Amino acid sequence: MSDLTVAVFFTESTGTPAEGLTLADIDLYLTAQNRATGADTVIWDGTQNPTEEIDNVGAYARIYASADLDTYNYFVRATYTGATVLDSDNVMGAIGIEKLPIGTAAEYTYTVTNSVSLLPVPSVTVTVTTDLAGTNAIWQGITNAFGVALDINGDLPRLDAGTYYFWKFKVGFIDDQNPDTEIVP
Repeated sequence: MSDLTVAVFFTESTGTPAEGLTLADIDLYLTAQNRATGADTVIWDGTQNPTEEIDNVGAYARIYASADLDTYNYFVRATYTGATVLDSDNVMGAIGIEKLPIGTAAEYTYTVTNSVSLLPVPSVTVTVTTDLAGTNAIWQGITNAFGVALDINGDLPRLDAGTYYFWKFKVGFIDDQNPDTEIVP
């Protein structure tokens, strides 16, 4: 068995990290899917909450100490039920992706730059969706000092071949390509 860090993050005011949320207002859902049989097992059913806030990024985490990374893929979702107005009340989470089986997905580098100066733009929240309406989010991260989008673990998004929509949010940052359509070969 392995420890699996389950982390989710929320934003408010169009991309600002939502810091200081009450842990009891965040419901965590964790499901293990057996890679051989496809059978799903509910680990956390929404009655579990994060045990800590990660400072300065609006991230909330909890450890699942009984993970079997050789047998299962893990999927997480979090719902915020508190009074603070957030950009989204439901988010997908990062779960130690470097330890999970990758399948056919490949790392994809997505860089946000200023369209005039062409300089990288740091601290932009980037959400990747599979639909143009932006309702099916599959990955979220924040750009670093070089404008490269990384998740809470410092990893690039891992995407299968297909068309994806990259949404960018940062107070004071305006982008005429939002969403930005990217085709992963």
